[in-house]
Amino acid sequence: MQTRKIITFGLLLFCLIGFAGCGHSPEKSQKRELSEQFYQNLLVAFNAKDYQLVRTGLNEINKAGIANKRTLYLEALVDVIQDMPDKAIDRLHEALALDPDFGEAHNMLGTIYMQQNKLSLARTEFLEACENSLYSTPEKAYHNLGNLYTRQGKLELAQGCYMKAIELNRNYFPSHYELSRLYLNSNRLDLAFDEIEKAREIAPEHPGVWLRIGDIEITRGNTDIAVAAYKKVIKLGPKSNFAEQAADELNRISKDY
Repeated sequence: MQTRKIITFGLLLFCLIGFAGCGHSPEKSQKRELSEQFYQNLLVAFNAKDYQLVRTGLNEINKAGIANKRTLYLEALVDVIQDMPDKAIDRLHEALALDPDFGEAHNMLGTIYMQQNKLSLARTEFLEACENSLYSTPEKAYHNLGNLYTRQGKLELAQGCYMKAIELNRNYFPSHYELSRLYLNSNRLDLAFDEIEKAREIAPEHPGVWLRIGDIEITRGNTDIAVAAYKKVIKLGPKSNFAEQAADELNRISKDY
């Protein structure tokens, strides 16, 4: 494992040295290629959850005086994972100073602000991301904006945001899932079932899907179907919060469980 880290760091450092040059500037096309390789090596380390290695690579970037919006965004991601939201906010502002239309940074900034209950700031950032024609995944920002409106009790606005997210990406699981919750809470059971069925088609092994199916069916009075759904939750995610909720429902339904 240690050898792998050394080799990976060697690749990172090689790309960085190649990027910086050795007393002369490489051709622009070469500079872009080396920069991309360096970034991809960082992503490999990040996806492997080797955040220490990612930090090492990012520190080398900072030492070299390289300003890059994607690596600043990656650094913000690591900051969030390691519970340093204020540092993440600083990195995201730096990224946005380089590119004010960086949709991913606006969306993440909005997410952090919402976690800090700074809802007005969060809404501004989500709208920046939603309205950015260059943002490749605007459904994420619309979904987050829907969550914000849900928190504020603005359920019609929330519904509109979730529906917009699905319009942009019909297979966007989170918005189907949250729409089903919204419809269930407002006793629109047929609509709730339709949305959770769409979520089930996308992620049939997600325990939260079966928990929601159980909740819908128990509200409809279909106890047997609900019990089967709750049992499936426990089978799919035995140590999850979903399983705890399903077990509570099963205990409530039948003391023999």
